[in-house]
Amino acid sequence: MIGALVFFLQMSFLPAVSFLGTGIILFPVLLLLVVALAGIVPAFFCLVLILIASKTVYGNGGLWLAVYLLPMTAAFATCLEMRVPFFKTAAIVLGTFIVSMLVVFIALQREAGGNLYEAIAKEAITGLENFPARDNLLYTFWRGGLLSHGQEAESQLFESTQYGGWTFKPEVIAEFYKQISARITALTASLLPGLLTSYTITTAFAGTGLAIKLATRYDTAPSLDMPPFSKWFISRSLGRRMSVLALGYLMTILTANPVFRIAGQMMYNVFFAFYAIQGMSYLNYIMKRRGTRPVFRFILLLLLFMILSPVAMILGVYDQVMDPRKLRVDENSKLPFER
Repeated sequence: MIGALVFFLQMSFLPAVSFLGTGIILFPVLLLLVVALAGIVPAFFCLVLILIASKTVYGNGGLWLAVYLLPMTAAFATCLEMRVPFFKTAAIVLGTFIVSMLVVFIALQREAGGNLYEAIAKEAITGLENFPARDNLLYTFWRGGLLSHGQEAESQLFESTQYGGWTFKPEVIAEFYKQISARITALTASLLPGLLTSYTITTAFAGTGLAIKLATRYDTAPSLDMPPFSKWFISRSLGRRMSVLALGYLMTILTANPVFRIAGQMMYNVFFAFYAIQGMSYLNYIMKRRGTRPVFRFILLLLLFMILSPVAMILGVYDQVMDPRKLRVDENSKLPFER
């Protein structure tokens, strides 16, 4: 599976953007699955395959992907070997993943001269410039309202090529590139806070949980005493502490300071991720009681998380406040990893 994904990303349109936008999201989860289901050696060869493709796309800079993926994978494999309890394993994977991500970001930021986001946008523009169907793609974006030409209403936008075809005029292409660059820069600038918070939490807990669940089913790794997903919950004491994150986010909404706004968004992301996982756990509990088959439960939960994740978060908050599953037996109840 990893080999097919690597090949697809390497051969796709704008492979540099594809690796950044897809690979960094899917590769960590897939490596967790490989470690749990196949073991350390297959995971190592999968990582080598990923790095070869990354080096092909990015050059030597692509090897930084090893710093992004290897520590988290090694931490998970070590926890499996030492049979560390599940929630402690997830916490270790989370901490390792965050540190690795920060190291990669700082290193790439220095290599880019402090303008990593602009460097990524420039790489995307270079790939678009070399794309054979560039003009057709730009035309589709323009007609779809995603780009504007920035010229006078009656201006001529096209010119003939020496082969009898057509292309946009240089000033129109320059305007398109300017808009694309600005949007990619803004998108990548918002990517890191989300990766450091909601993505790492989801990968460390839900991703690791899925890997352990499948490994337990096929008897390829220990269960690490992981409780059923339908019984995952946030303790009342931890819930009170997490409410501070929501309050901090609300306090930063009205500020114009970008640092405070980013800090507030990251606090909200942490709150959102944990309660979205709890919301999916609660929904899984309901479907399990009604006899829904496991495969359908998994598909519905995956769709809920990908399409309606705010609904999952709301369900998680409801479960925290009302405790319909009666899992919090007393005021001092603890999550398994808090014991």
